[in-house]
Amino acid sequence: MDFHLIDLPLPKTGFRRFVSAWLLRDAARDKTYIVDPGPPSTWPLLRDAVNSKGNGRVDAVLLTHIHIDHAGASGLAARDFGASVAAPQKGVPHLVDPSALWHGSIQTLGETALLYGKPSPVPLEKILSIDSLPKGFSVVDTPGHAAHHQSFLFDDDGALTLFAGEAAGVYLEGEEPFPYLRPATPPRFFPDVTLASLDKLLERGCSRICYGHFGAAEGAREMLTFAKEQLLFWKDVILGLLRGKAEPGDEELFLEELLERDPFLAAWRRMDHDIRERERMFLYNSIRGYLEAFARQSE
Repeated sequence: MDFHLIDLPLPKTGFRRFVSAWLLRDAARDKTYIVDPGPPSTWPLLRDAVNSKGNGRVDAVLLTHIHIDHAGASGLAARDFGASVAAPQKGVPHLVDPSALWHGSIQTLGETALLYGKPSPVPLEKILSIDSLPKGFSVVDTPGHAAHHQSFLFDDDGALTLFAGEAAGVYLEGEEPFPYLRPATPPRFFPDVTLASLDKLLERGCSRICYGHFGAAEGAREMLTFAKEQLLFWKDVILGLLRGKAEPGDEELFLEELLERDPFLAAWRRMDHDIRERERMFLYNSIRGYLEAFARQSE
């Protein structure tokens, strides 16, 4: 099996080396699979990659979750290539009729949702049961980043690759010092649920991890352990600041403390300016997830 990371840049400052799809090509069986095809607006890029790297076919699309930057192009893959779509069961109604998903995306993401584009429906007959995944694939339920989030394992002659979506946070391949990791913890974030999902993945003994954002790394167990340690570290730092009477609205204070103390954010100050500013925006959102979770627990 050949693994291809397909970069799906968007016309917004910093939105490169961020949104992506994984294209898997089994030349021996003439099969092509896509994990998380990305948003509708970048479909022409992925369609070109299918034609150049996938022998012009998509046999199945596998979705870790239905957020439109991951799943939005699923209906287009079904339309253009007749692909079947495997998705979390809770997300299937929103693929068949994406009107509520689109409305919620507009409310949550605003202009960024318009940048991603409105998703097309997936025909009900193209929905693939999780019990009927392509050969070599299995699924692990990994709620946290989204309540319906799942991850895929692919067994390639005993070598187990994990397609983690955002269950293990965000990783930017190629940034130094290695690794750059960021929690994918937007509101509504449930810390205990997310940690339990990481524990499930740690039990699987994967050798390689492929992220939704952005790239892949060997040593999956180490990377998953890093993600777990980071989640716990952020909890300690943010709670410590709150107990020290920091105002929840002072997001810059929380960000500066984390940038100063979290070793997995060390690469942030060395990034290209546009990518650094994109990451700043998402770091704020991850901090908000923690603050919202702690406020909810104190009610």
